[in-house]
Amino acid sequence: MISHCPHCSGMLRFSDAHRQKVSQALETLAPGRTLKFACPRCKEPIELNKEGNASSFPQALESGKSVPTKLIPPRAPDISWLGSGALKESDLLEDVPTAMVLIPDPEIREKVSRGLGENQYQIHIPESVDQAIDSMRFKEYAVVVFCGEEDGTPLDEQDFHKFMMQMSMAKRRKIYYILVGASFHTLFDLEALTHSANLVVNTRETDHIPLLFKKGLKDYETLFSSYAATLKLHGKS
Repeated sequence: MISHCPHCSGMLRFSDAHRQKVSQALETLAPGRTLKFACPRCKEPIELNKEGNASSFPQALESGKSVPTKLIPPRAPDISWLGSGALKESDLLEDVPTAMVLIPDPEIREKVSRGLGENQYQIHIPESVDQAIDSMRFKEYAVVVFCGEEDGTPLDEQDFHKFMMQMSMAKRRKIYYILVGASFHTLFDLEALTHSANLVVNTRETDHIPLLFKKGLKDYETLFSSYAATLKLHGKS
């Protein structure tokens, strides 16, 4: 049965009940007769032959005449969101990488967020560890910053850090994981490796996050770029 209007090319969406009625009407058509109805979109008449095809098309093609087409001008876009605040500017930046900052201390969180923002990252600040974990299940983050020194709980027992450690390597390799805390030694690669992180920063040096991040990321790319290229060559991410 016909699926698109021969005039405006719009899709004809028949309900099951409507499709059944049309099929029954076509079956009872007398020879040479057609079933007529209006397109719900352009309102032009459509004629169907007994086979359920637009009856005017074969005749027009056989006579060498062009099939008339009614042009439907596009509608202007809906900009009701412009003054409502429903769409944030950051929602439009699809190609800009996103960094998650999970730091309870508001002062340190602001320093880190501002520093990553200066490096052209969109910043996402979850309200809780559970929200952070749920977000990471469905969204890709290029950078994740975590302060795991709250409540005196050892880092290895922190739920978020354990989640990062249990993540599949195909996904983990795409995330630059930064640990921030008063006990860390800034830019100490061996300490970062011990905690399965990419960079460690002492809270005293968070004012220098823009520079520390660039330095750490450059060292990381120098060390692992060849390895990552080899993995990609063998079909692994």
